[in-house]
Amino acid sequence: MALSRKNTPADPVEAKLDEVAKLLAILVARDRSLQDAVAELAGVGFGPTRVAELLGTTPGYAKVAADRARKRKTVTNKETNRGG
Repeated sequence: MALSRKNTPADPVEAKLDEVAKLLAILVARDRSLQDAVAELAGVGFGPTRVAELLGTTPGYAKVAADRARKRKTVTNKETNRGG
């Protein structure tokens, strides 16, 4: 029975990068709501599946939270540009 690649990184460099990503998630999530942590990780390019793995949630939640954060940011930017 072959082990899935998802659970066992193929090489030491990949394993270290995975550790760094997990540490980043811990730092991002510290003193923040789950929704804010999802938004932050999504904002730097992590996809919903990876965000979910790092933060211990579901990809569906990560996708919805990132989409809502993006919409909030758009509304905030529009209000700021209008001066109000």
